[in-house]
Amino acid sequence: MNTQTFRLLLVLCCLCSGSVLYPGAVLAQRGTDFALLDQDGRFHQLSRYNESDAVVVYIQGLDDAVSAQGYPLLQDLQTRYAGQGVAFFMLNAARDSTRQAVQDELARHGLDIPVLLDTAQLVARSLGVKTTAEAFILDPSSHGIVYRGPLDSRVAVDDADPQLPIPYLESALKAVLANVDSEDEPELPAVSGTPLVYEYVSRFGDRQISYQDEIVPIVQKRCTVCHVEDGLAPWAMVSHRMMQGWSPMIREVLITRRMPPGQIDTQVGEWGDIHTITDDELITLVHWIDSGARREGEEDPLTVPAVAAPEWALGEPDLVIDVPEEAVPATGMVDFRIKRADLALSEDRWIQAVAYDVGERSVLHSLLVHAVDPTITDKNPADLIDPDNAEFISLYVPGRTEEVFAPDAGFLLHVDRDLSFKLRYVTGGRERLDKTRIGLYFRDTPPEFAVRNVITLNEDFTIPAGADNHVETASTETFAGEVYVESFAPQTHTRGKSMRISAELADGTVQLLINVANYNFNWQMNYPLRQRLLLPAGARLVTETVYDNSAANPHNVDPEAEVTFGVTTYDEILHHYIRILEKRQP
Repeated sequence: MNTQTFRLLLVLCCLCSGSVLYPGAVLAQRGTDFALLDQDGRFHQLSRYNESDAVVVYIQGLDDAVSAQGYPLLQDLQTRYAGQGVAFFMLNAARDSTRQAVQDELARHGLDIPVLLDTAQLVARSLGVKTTAEAFILDPSSHGIVYRGPLDSRVAVDDADPQLPIPYLESALKAVLANVDSEDEPELPAVSGTPLVYEYVSRFGDRQISYQDEIVPIVQKRCTVCHVEDGLAPWAMVSHRMMQGWSPMIREVLITRRMPPGQIDTQVGEWGDIHTITDDELITLVHWIDSGARREGEEDPLTVPAVAAPEWALGEPDLVIDVPEEAVPATGMVDFRIKRADLALSEDRWIQAVAYDVGERSVLHSLLVHAVDPTITDKNPADLIDPDNAEFISLYVPGRTEEVFAPDAGFLLHVDRDLSFKLRYVTGGRERLDKTRIGLYFRDTPPEFAVRNVITLNEDFTIPAGADNHVETASTETFAGEVYVESFAPQTHTRGKSMRISAELADGTVQLLINVANYNFNWQMNYPLRQRLLLPAGARLVTETVYDNSAANPHNVDPEAEVTFGVTTYDEILHHYIRILEKRQP
């Protein structure tokens, strides 16, 4: 069959409603799951589109005339196929691309297609991207590459025939949707787009990355907080052998943004001590893994035992409180535990710091500490942490054994308060008995600012079964005077997908303060700002929270259930704590 005859047959097939003959890889090539943020800071993961039949990804570049040729065709395909179970994206893998530049590009061309920003080039590398204007059809369930090639013969194809355009990608889409395979697969023409320049090629060339000098420092900075012996992580990074053996999994959790945990959108806000990893570190780690995860020489810094941490890093506390011990089973899901402890203070005290002496680090996932009205009984445990009865003080998560308030600030613990705790445990393969203690450090003098944890709270909502983007909102009260915002501790359960917290000023101006684009119930995090943020009188804090109650949510305990507010894992909450500082009243 000559090329002209094939083109004619292919066009005729596209016009027919029957089976479709198309060029390309009908038998899916091996692929990988991945996740990225788009130009608006929204999180997208390939596997979370598993209820779609296909995902189309088109490689674009900023001010790239070659890929821009395909914009009208891609927009037309999205308009016609989005309702047929096909998700459409563009992917930008330039190292220096910014969200604003991508937004401007979309606006110039009148496009409404998410652009995934792959500034570490991990996704492009995994897909084997060579040039702009390449198009991919991915299977979101198997992550396989079903098709790669041109959009059609008019876009970045050397032998294009304008008189008889060949709709390569659309033909492939029709075949995928009709579940039709072709045994006769003509060779696709090459895509003559702008070549992608990979950072790892120019940075490393043929040299071997140093395990000791380049990999271990990244691991110790980003990973070994949790990946230690008897830690919360499922395995310990204690040797090169362990790193090499687990290297495929390390790559997978990096490219899907599962690790480091609690990742937020770092392009919004200036942050202090949070779990994150830079693009340069990602490029180094993945290139080392793809090159065989080798080690040069015999030295292995990961085998050197860490110096044992002192019982109380801040010194002996002024008051030590025993959290009621908890027996944790070997397997299964452990629902939240709500406990209390009597204080019997003799006077009001200003808390300067809270420290945690964790009994079983391998199972204690998170611990929220509240000051509670002592008249509240244990009859209904949820009452012990209800904001009407209790004020949030501090949060423990792995790797954060102390929380020290600013030198000019403190939390006022009233004499008529006890402590209550919301604990979450995970199982680790054998039974454990957790005996955690909390240490309180008091100020000798009242501070300039009082620490207060306000909450954007919504307890009146229903999430329909199967809903994948259900949005709920909440807000704080309007602040009568000026306040400083210091940190955020957003809280939902397994259906939480993302949340944004903004400041709404008296004149109606809205400023986005934090974008938790990829919320993961497994990590209840606290996000401190690098510098406190002043809000004027008349401002309030508003939140938008997105829930995914569909089967595509890997954390969802029951996608067939209609979900309402409640404190168990099977229910949902919208409790976003924001720490503010107010001038102390004399």
